[in-house]
Amino acid sequence: MYVCGWSITSAVVHEFAERLPGIEETDWRVSWLPGRLLTREQALAAIELAELLFDPASRNDPGTPATVAAAAELLGIRPIDAAAALSARHPNR
Repeated sequence: MYVCGWSITSAVVHEFAERLPGIEETDWRVSWLPGRLLTREQALAAIELAELLFDPASRNDPGTPATVAAAAELLGIRPIDAAAALSARHPNR
């Protein structure tokens, strides 16, 4: 994950978060959660969640399910809903 003051991008999956210009610095938009304004913390969680769900190496990590659940909870969604939304955006992965 690459993080700066205005954007968060992933090296694992083609998803991103960006801080909206001219709006409070806490207002972020995430590519796979259209129509929602998020805090920076939530934007980080959203990109981390996308990476965890798409990185084959994370499947072997016993801590992944708890991390996925915590990130999804911070976003106010169920992990299965996050997986479905991301899967719809990346059908060939």
